[in-house]
Amino acid sequence: MARFSIVSLCVGLLAFFAGVLGAAVEVRQVATGDAYGFVYFEGEGFATGEQIYFAVSQTNSPVSWTVVNGGRPVLKSTMGTKGLRDPFIIHDPSGSKFYVIATDLRIFGGTTWGQASSVGSLSLAIWESPDLKTWSAQRLVRVSPATAGMTWAPEATWDPTLKKFVVYWASNLFAASDTAHTGNTYTRIMYATTTDFKTFSAAQVWIDPGVSIIDTTVAFDSASGYYHRFSKTDGQVNQERSTSLFGAWQSVTKGIGQAMFGGVEGPLVFLSNVWPGVWHVWVDGISPQGYHPFETHNITSGVWTFSTGYSLPADPRHGTVFSISAAEAANLRALNV
Repeated sequence: MARFSIVSLCVGLLAFFAGVLGAAVEVRQVATGDAYGFVYFEGEGFATGEQIYFAVSQTNSPVSWTVVNGGRPVLKSTMGTKGLRDPFIIHDPSGSKFYVIATDLRIFGGTTWGQASSVGSLSLAIWESPDLKTWSAQRLVRVSPATAGMTWAPEATWDPTLKKFVVYWASNLFAASDTAHTGNTYTRIMYATTTDFKTFSAAQVWIDPGVSIIDTTVAFDSASGYYHRFSKTDGQVNQERSTSLFGAWQSVTKGIGQAMFGGVEGPLVFLSNVWPGVWHVWVDGISPQGYHPFETHNITSGVWTFSTGYSLPADPRHGTVFSISAAEAANLRALNV
């Protein structure tokens, strides 16, 4: 049986009694899926770890999972470095297509982190699918300028004002004269826009706090009208909010998960399919590695409670949990590639 934390139970009871009593309460956002998908990579410790894996939730709860495709990678790179890390998946606004984007990086086999962050790939690995069953051929699209040292942990958010996807990733930036990329630098979050994940606008700096920042992810909470942005900076996962992607951002909380697990990174965020107003944030532990789940009934509060009763896939690293239909869940379970 799926187990939920006390905060989730309380939220559900409040919603129930509000409906019974006809009380005037705030309408809380809830996802509409029948299950969850989970896309991730498994690490650099073995030859196929830096490829893309999928799992599907066993029920309409994110606490227990089945790894699909017999535990084998679903998407494998044949381009660039031939490695894939940090996969992110997004539905287009029409709901007709999924896009997967990933870091083009392979550490297994001898690439050092210094090489990967100074003379690494300037491109994104990209796939698309109408149903999570049929996948396009891989494409590798350059998005970073020549002054960038790498293109890490790409994600995307649909901007309804621009009517474009805002795609963002982490890059070290070097002086134009430093063509060997040997000078001192730090990581910024870059962005570009696209409508089709084939052509992109010129990259620009989106986030530059003056110190290294990586692993940015964004969620929109319709109940509060705020975008919530989670990033790793100052050695911890921090949360900010803003009413627009390119507006002023305010700090909400810092150090999510740090008190319990020390160094964490790679946050992923998703809305509950079942419990109105409940958001989940998972943070990827550094040592030991692995995801740690947290949840809140009020994303603007910055109060995140550790979630219990979870049984995750064996080796998930930085990825995405996303809401899916029953048909899409069935397609994932049936994969055999």
